[in-house]
Amino acid sequence: MHEDWHERWRIGRTGWHELEGNRNLQKYWTWSGRRVLVPLCGKARDLLWLESQGNDVVGVELSEIAVRAFFEENALDYDIVDAGLPAWQATDRNITICCGDFFEFRSESFDAHYDRGALGALAGGLRGRYASHVSTLLTSDAEQFVITVEYDQSVCDGPPYSISDEEIRGYWPRLERLAVVDDTLNAPPKFREAGLASMFEIVRVTGRQG
Repeated sequence: MHEDWHERWRIGRTGWHELEGNRNLQKYWTWSGRRVLVPLCGKARDLLWLESQGNDVVGVELSEIAVRAFFEENALDYDIVDAGLPAWQATDRNITICCGDFFEFRSESFDAHYDRGALGALAGGLRGRYASHVSTLLTSDAEQFVITVEYDQSVCDGPPYSISDEEIRGYWPRLERLAVVDDTLNAPPKFREAGLASMFEIVRVTGRQG
């Protein structure tokens, strides 16, 4: 898993990256004043948007290429500090990205969690471990905002993998569907080539919005 992830960033095979950030995050997220955990964050512009809403944002990313690209492409100055993992800390924004294996990441508790595609990037054997580790990093009443995709995996398999409501509830029972958005046009080329007819982006939240 680690080598594949590093290779994707090395050769620029990053079709999941959204140049303008995630539309559903910007439409449905309403929390401010939170300390937000963003696992497997890549160089997502969602970090900037979350911080602009008044949140303290901490991403965790395996690839140093992605971390450096985030700060360079967004013209952000930073300091590198020791936070258990090496951490790139913006000097004038409340954004930090810790670089390394997410399963080795330790921190003070977070009261919000944003996941766009991290859970769905993992094969089934890793998803439970990932969800358990996320839960250890959250307060008991933390807000969660999780975006996954759903499609017919008999046509083509992931990543990204299709995640069912039943599986999600097994990890985080308080998550509920907030929105279902047609995302077929953004399906990976291998999915379209295999004849996949539809793909939906599913937004799930827990706790009260606001």
